[in-house]
Amino acid sequence: MKNVFRPLVVASLIAAVINQALYFLATEFFQVEFILTSPAGTAIPFFAPALFSVFQGIVGGVIVAWIASRTKSPKNVWLSVSLIALALSFVMPFGGISTIEGALWLNLMHVVAGALVIPMVRNALPSAAGA
Repeated sequence: MKNVFRPLVVASLIAAVINQALYFLATEFFQVEFILTSPAGTAIPFFAPALFSVFQGIVGGVIVAWIASRTKSPKNVWLSVSLIALALSFVMPFGGISTIEGALWLNLMHVVAGALVIPMVRNALPSAAGA
């Protein structure tokens, strides 16, 4: 599993840096406000994009370990599960962020993380169980 976790960690850290840069770009240059709808008026902290990117990498590690040990086709199952999770993650910002611009920027951050993590982990997984 070491050959799977290394790409996962690297991709998560790269996504954290890029997403933090996107958050800075959105807030400082485009004046986008990332305000949560519940609890009302709570701003997303500056460090949150990087923190959540790394946290999701850890969650992804648990999922990929389970997939690799329990399925017959880890590459295909990982791809299916991660794409479904990515698609579902696009819905949450529109209900949880008070501005459309903020929700769109958060969805962009999801795309960045998915574009990095999903293919890197898929390439590290075996095609068949026990391979």
